[in-house]
This record gives sequence, C-alpha cells and structure tokens, in this order.
Amino acid sequence: MLSRLTAKITLVIVVVLIAGFGASTMWSIQRESDLLVEQSKIAARRQTGTIVASIEGAMLQERPDVTRSVVRELRGAAPVEGLTIYRANGVEAFTDLATLTQVMKNAELSKEVLDNIRGMQRAPGATDTSPHFQEAVRTLKTQESFEVRDGQSFFVVHQPVENLEKCQGCHGKDNRVRAVVRVSSSMEPVFAEVRRQRNSQILIGLLTIVAAGAVMTVAMRRVVVRPINTLAGVARRIGSGDFDARVPATSRDDEIADLGVAFNDMTGRLAQARTELETKNAELAGALHSLQDSRQRLELLEQLKGELSKFVPESVKKLLEQDPSAIQLEKKTVEVSVLFLDIAGYTKLSEQLDPKKLNQLVQTYFTGFLEIIQAHHGDVNETAGDGLMVIFQADRGASDHALNASRAAFAIRQRTEQLNEEYGGIFPPIQLHMGINTGEALVGATKLGTRWVFTASGPTTNVAARFAGSAEGGEIIAGPPTAE
Repeated sequence: MLSRLTAKITLVIVVVLIAGFGASTMWSIQRESDLLVEQSKIAARRQTGTIVASIEGAMLQERPDVTRSVVRELRGAAPVEGLTIYRANGVEAFTDLATLTQVMKNAELSKEVLDNIRGMQRAPGATDTSPHFQEAVRTLKTQESFEVRDGQSFFVVHQPVENLEKCQGCHGKDNRVRAVVRVSSSMEPVFAEVRRQRNSQILIGLLTIVAAGAVMTVAMRRVVVRPINTLAGVARRIGSGDFDARVPATSRDDEIADLGVAFNDMTGRLAQARTELETKNAELAGALHSLQDSRQRLELLEQLKGELSKFVPESVKKLLEQDPSAIQLEKKTVEVSVLFLDIAGYTKLSEQLDPKKLNQLVQTYFTGFLEIIQAHHGDVNETAGDGLMVIFQADRGASDHALNASRAAFAIRQRTEQLNEEYGGIFPPIQLHMGINTGEALVGATKLGTRWVFTASGPTTNVAARFAGSAEGGEIIAGPPTAE
C-alpha cells in the first residue's frame, strides 16, 4: 500500500510540474526561437540594403563594370548564399549587353569601361517569374519569403530599385522599377542555434522536474504517506477484531493528527457498540425463531386463502375486504338478472363417456364460461353437475345487469361453438339450455357454521330456472322484464 500511494503521489507531482514548468519552458523556447529568427531576418534586411546601396553608388558613378565586379564578389560570400539582380522583366541583369546598349543610346561610356563589361559578359540565368518578384515590381515594396532548397531553409528578400529621375537618362522612363535585387540568406545556422538552445532548456527543465519531484515526493512520504500507513495498520487490527488498537499520539497539529484522534474515538465507540450488539444478538435470536414460526404459519394461511378464494364469489370477496365483520353480507332485496344454463342431453353423455372424461369435458367448457361471466360482472351462485346459476347485480360495476346477463349468454353460446370445433374428435359436441329472468330477489350470503353461502332466492330465480328447463339445445329464453 505504501509503495502504491507513493507512486501515485509522485506521478501527480510530476504531472503538475510538467504541466506548469514544462509549459513555461516551451513558451520560453518558442519566444527565444522567434527572437533569433527575427534577428536573423533583420540582419538579412540590413545586408540587402547595404548591397543595394553599394550597387546604386557604383551605378551613379557610371561604372557598370565596377557594379558587375561587386555583384560577382558578393555572390556566395558568407552569410549571403545567393545574390541575383533582375531587370523589371525578370531577366538577370549584369550578364549580357542589353542594358549597355540602352545606356549607349543616351550616354557615352569610356572605352575602358566598355572593354571591362564585354569581358564579364555571360549567359543570363533563369528568368524570375515568382509571385514575390512580380509583387515587388508592382508595388515597389520589399517582399520577404522562406524557401527550402535541397533540404535547407533560406530567407529570401526581393528588394526593388526604383528608377529615379536621375537614373532615367541611362535606363529610360518605361518602368518605375530599374531592377530587383534578390538576396538569399541561409537560415540553417539560426535553426541550429535554435535547436541547441531548445535542447539545453529541455534538459535543464527535465533535471529541474526530476529534482523537484524527488524532493516533494520525499516530503509527502514523510508528512502524509507514513501517517496514513500507520492508520491503515491500526484499521487492519480493528478489522481482525482487536478493538483495543489505537493510533499513536503525535505532537503534530494538523489534519492527519486530527484524523488519528477521531479514529481512536471511533474505535472506542465501536468497542462499546460490539458489547451492546452481542447482548442484543441473544435477544434477536429468540425473536428470529419466533418470527420464522410466524412466517411459516402466515405462508400457510396465504396459501389456504389463495385456494379458498377460487370458491368465493367476487361480490363476497369485495365485501369481506371492505368490512371483515361481514355485516353487509346479510340478505337484502335487490333487482338482479339471473342466468341459468345446463348441458343438453347430459344424461345421455354420462352414459356415453366414462366419469373421468365427462368431468374433464365439464371442466374444460365451464372454465371458458367462467372467464366470460367474470368479464360481464357476474357472480356464480352455484354449480350442480352440468349446470350453473349466475347472478348479475347493478352494483358490480355496471348499471344494466340485464344487458350484461344477455351479452354473457350470447358469448357463452359462441364460446361453446368454438370449443366444439377445437375439441372435435376428443369430446362429442354439446349444446346448452339457457334462461334469463330479471326482477327482485333476496340476495346475500348466509353463514352456515364456518362456511359462507352466497344465494339469490325468490320467484325471479325460480322462473329463470324454468326458462332454462324449457329451452331447446342452443336456445336462450329471456323473460319479459329482461327483454324490456
């Protein structure tokens, strides 16, 4: 743990030093590099101005031969890497006799000068058509640029020489520019010096970062890491169960010392809490045993409740949930619609099928009927072998109980046809007798011992049963109140 924390602190210190000191060093290197380059450019400008002044001085003395000699001597002399003078049309000057011919039209030169010029005659170099040359001719302003030739960088100056009035006697008045002086100065010595200074400053910066990081790491290890390691050792002892472990007292007055004091206080409270916890554990063990017994009984009751709820009508379940005392379950006279249904020819079916398969048939069909009854807010009052009695009340979520009973009857008849097709070849097809009657009935639950029975009694129920008994297979007979 100690080495990992030290490594992390060292890494943070180095990153901070690199971000701060490194950025400052790079900014200083860039600034000094720009300064060296600018100084080199200033020197090149001054040198170009001196060369132009020397050429103009020789020309004003009407000694173009001297000018050619000066240009030849300056070309290639350090630090000038290239010196070329061009006419306004871009052709290299002081090589052929074109300018001499122009001068001879307007002035006379001595035979010695003429002989010297003819002796220095040579073929002109390449014509300068560069954008910087053209811009210097157009604007009469010095143009500067950087060029790279053979992997070396050069600072190039195109300085125009204005065709002054005093020069127009020899050079004519056709152009504003008499010539353009192109001077190339190598930047390699400057860049070499920039690289040397950059490497020196980077080395100094790295050494400074390493030294500062080492000093700060040692200091952080003594001030922070070592006390934290002591706290970690005490924490491990406490974790193993030694609540008598304490952080050694220190004379230092800082946050880590405060942390040690708080740690010791916490350890004391933990020891006290453990004692209290052991006392309560015994109490909780007994309570847990009782709770487990109660939970098992509760699960058994919930299971019984789930099984028994299948046999309790929805109306009874809702009333019991609202009022466990079941006062509202007492019988009272209400208007209802009663639906009776039974299987046509059930006696013949019982003779054709064995009891197990007959029971399976009734269970399959009646399960589908129960879903329809519940969907139409009906309560199954009783089942008798092949028959069902269903009660539809106005207080079961729908005001028109007669419409619910009729829709349920039609849906049951349609469902019977679907089941006949679905189970063809397994069960013989069946038809139902159904009868519906609407009127007042004595509806409620009667408690027989410990069992609740939900019933609807009276003439309305009896008439519905007679309608079902007189219906043919597949018919639904509804009484006049229901039809109305």
